[in-house]
Amino acid sequence: MELLHSGTIPSTQKLAIVVTMAIALFTIIPLLYPFRANPNFFPKQPPAPSTSHHQTRPTFLTEAAVEESNCDIFSGKWVPNPDTPYYTNTTCWAIHEHQNCMKFGRPDSGFIQWRWKPDACEMPVFNPFQFLEIMRGKSMAFVGDSVSRNHMQSLICLLSRLAYLGFKIHEICVIWCSH
Repeated sequence: MELLHSGTIPSTQKLAIVVTMAIALFTIIPLLYPFRANPNFFPKQPPAPSTSHHQTRPTFLTEAAVEESNCDIFSGKWVPNPDTPYYTNTTCWAIHEHQNCMKFGRPDSGFIQWRWKPDACEMPVFNPFQFLEIMRGKSMAFVGDSVSRNHMQSLICLLSRLAYLGFKIHEICVIWCSH
């Protein structure tokens, strides 16, 4: 960069510097923005040293969950389960009026007494306490159509069983879309 006799920078070079700085800022700021939302990304103190050289797993995980590499949960079949249902339209507030099959004439309840059985392993019954512990500090989104909404409602119904044990609904589900 060449200075003029008066010690100033020519206006075209000033413009080039300003444009370069603006482009740099508009490139860097969006890249750094996600880190602002997570205060633990740049911890103020280093983590405490581990006393064990191998990683231990939490005690609430079952052996079936740990051995997931041997279990293909996508290959299996639906089998009758007399221990179900885990919730019904009368026990779960997340089931909407228009989704109430029994109210609108479905005479049997056999359609809700099934469970998924993977071919090579046993899947444990859903444990809402374990799920909430695993999801502590995390977020979950259901993206898609009405099938995704049904999955969300089913999860809410499974978690709402905790409300009967003294938990408040807003402690279980902070945000729930009600359209």
